[in-house]
Amino acid sequence: MQTKFLNTIKGHSRRYFLQVGAIALIYFLASRFAVSFLTLSSEVSPMWPAAGIAQVALLLCGQKMWPGIAIGGFLFSISLPPANIAVAVISALGRALQAVVGTYLLQRIGFSPGLDRLKDIVGIVGISAFGSTPINSTIGSLIQCLIGISSWSRWGAMWATWWVGDAMGILLVAPLLLTWRTWPDTQIKPRQIAERAIWLLLLLAVGWLVFCSRTRAAYARYPLEYLPFPIVVWSSFRFGQRYTALANLILCGFAIWGIARGSGPFLKHASSIPQALLSLQAFIAVIAITGLVLAATVAERRQAEISLRSSEASLANAQRIAQLGNWDLDRTTRQLRWSDEIYRILGLPPGTVEPSLEGFLTYVHPEDRDLVRTSIRAALFQKQPYSIDYRLILPDGSHRTVCEQAAVNSNYISSTVQDITDRKQAEAALRSSEERFSKAFQASPVGIGICTLTDGCFLDANDSFLRSLGWERSELIGHTAGDLGIWVNSEDGNRLAQILYEQNSIANQELKIRTKAGEIRDWLVSGEPIDLGSTQCVLIMTNDITERKRSEEFRRAAETAEAANRSKSIFLANMSHELRTPLNAIIGYSELLQEDAQELGADEFVEDLKRISAAGQHLLALIQDILDFSKIEAGHMNLYLETFSILTLVEDVTATIGPMADKNTNILEINCADNIGSMQADLTKLRQCLFNLLSNASKFTSSGLVTLTVTREFGSSPQAVSTTKELPGKDSKSSYLPRDLPLSPSDEWIIFTVKDTGIGMSAEQLAKIFDPFTQADSSTTKKYGGTGLGLTITKKLCEIMGGDIIAISELEKGSSFSIRLPAAPSETLTSTEKSDK
Repeated sequence: MQTKFLNTIKGHSRRYFLQVGAIALIYFLASRFAVSFLTLSSEVSPMWPAAGIAQVALLLCGQKMWPGIAIGGFLFSISLPPANIAVAVISALGRALQAVVGTYLLQRIGFSPGLDRLKDIVGIVGISAFGSTPINSTIGSLIQCLIGISSWSRWGAMWATWWVGDAMGILLVAPLLLTWRTWPDTQIKPRQIAERAIWLLLLLAVGWLVFCSRTRAAYARYPLEYLPFPIVVWSSFRFGQRYTALANLILCGFAIWGIARGSGPFLKHASSIPQALLSLQAFIAVIAITGLVLAATVAERRQAEISLRSSEASLANAQRIAQLGNWDLDRTTRQLRWSDEIYRILGLPPGTVEPSLEGFLTYVHPEDRDLVRTSIRAALFQKQPYSIDYRLILPDGSHRTVCEQAAVNSNYISSTVQDITDRKQAEAALRSSEERFSKAFQASPVGIGICTLTDGCFLDANDSFLRSLGWERSELIGHTAGDLGIWVNSEDGNRLAQILYEQNSIANQELKIRTKAGEIRDWLVSGEPIDLGSTQCVLIMTNDITERKRSEEFRRAAETAEAANRSKSIFLANMSHELRTPLNAIIGYSELLQEDAQELGADEFVEDLKRISAAGQHLLALIQDILDFSKIEAGHMNLYLETFSILTLVEDVTATIGPMADKNTNILEINCADNIGSMQADLTKLRQCLFNLLSNASKFTSSGLVTLTVTREFGSSPQAVSTTKELPGKDSKSSYLPRDLPLSPSDEWIIFTVKDTGIGMSAEQLAKIFDPFTQADSSTTKKYGGTGLGLTITKKLCEIMGGDIIAISELEKGSSFSIRLPAAPSETLTSTEKSDK
């Protein structure tokens, strides 16, 4: 880091010394040039360009460059005979001091190198050219007389020569260097180039003619020295300071050259060259100052015009952005002037119609026209200012609202017209929003309270907040939660305040509160800081979660119960499996004993053995139902999908259920079309469902009709549309739809309907038939037996296969059960079946 810092210092020092050396060299060369080419007399020097170079160097590069001036001046002084180091040093310091003082004074007045202001011209002429130049002339002439190089009798002439030479050098060279330090950035058009070329040729021609020509024209009686003035004025008005400074230097060059050649208007009235040079210096000074002042004045005027146009453009833009127009009415001549924005507010292109009061009133809404006309007349005749809002009707039929404010003086009525349609709409929207917020605040089921941020006093609360606490509004407003004893835990208030301070909001904080009646409730509290006018407040939103927490406790208890139920189902499944193994042996041995008894002729034992076998078969069926139900409850029931003929299934089920129907002298009727086709499902489980329904129908029907109907349907069926349970009074027809079926119009369904004319069921009985271990009533169990699991298993199996079952029954008139299954399982069901496998 230190090395880098030192390198930086070295880099800056090297650059500084190079600049100082360059300035010293330029100053030295300019001084030698003046001595060699511009010194026409030992008494008078027409100009000293080195003084202007020194002044420009310090203005552009800074006062720290003064050593360059001193070194250049020292080298120049030491090069002149007689060489005297002391004189050279003092003279060099005088030259540098002159440039430093001039630079300091110019910077104090805010000098600009562009010379575009009259203040800058006054500074370069008054301060630099004539104000600071006496420094060098005084020091130089004094040292010359003190060491004996020049006599004291010539001190005044020498001082004036040096002072005027430095002043002319600054007046002519400094403006040229300052204005031409950079090349113009703007593109010059060919016409402008031609104009500048003509100007330059004319300047050269007039300069040669006036100052350098040796013809008789040079000695004519006419004042030819005034011919350059129009050209300088031309450059001042048309081309600015750059070309004015160039013209001044060119004319000075011609004048000096003319005197050197013995020609020019200044020699004919002068007795010597010094007098001619003094006339020349006065002439050039007048021309230079006049040209620079004119150019600065023109530049300032142009800048003022540019600023004015910019201000007008900014005003127009501001009016367009603010939709604010203005009009002025001359109270004497009644002449009216509109701004362009008035046209835009009226929906017209600017300048399309002549401004007039009557013309403006035609755009005013008829209901507001009298108000506007009366206001304008009061301002016109009684000098009353006004501020009114009214509506306009635009040519396209749209309505706009404007605000007009008028001021009146002795001569004019000045008015501004602003389109406030958007503001009016925003105000209406704000009022509507506040009204909606107020209604939502009062009607919200969430408790909302507003309290101050500093002390927590309640300012307002909605009915839900008051109702949850049991306090009246008058009892709550102006009190804090601590005053009312709302916090069960006294630290809750401080905890909420700390959360609000750290996070700038309160989000779903659970706490316990105490109502007016002393009941402890659970609250979920949120809060946000808001500003009500100048008061900082907190918006508190509360939700009573007491019941939800109790429901959560009930849910956990239910989950525990469900877990216990699953354990029970697993236990039943295991026990059923263990019971079925010895029972199969009992049934098998009873059948063997029955065959042996028949062979041995022991007929008295055959009936007993048949009863043993029948009882075993019945017990095995009960255990099988329990095993199936347990598998379903434990989630271990799998599907084995296969494609089969529906008609074959119906024939198999009919053959199995036929003897049971004959036992109760029932008629079994089958309605199934031969072309019913096939379906894809779990054949075993579907057969079990149909067997359960047909066996129940045969068991609960005596000397009646049992019907099995199979149909194929597309889309949703009317039976599946209802989602309610219809439970009319006793002895009336009832129906039970267990759940909605997620059907789409393109689904294909197979409907198995088992209908009987048996004992039927009431609405109350029908509502419980699919509950496990439940039958219609206790008498049914005693009379018909069974576990009460058949319909439950049937319903579960239908749901597993993607369908459902619908029950319709009427007491003492029979029942109807419809199984509704998809002809082909859904993709979800298929993937589930595959994963189970």
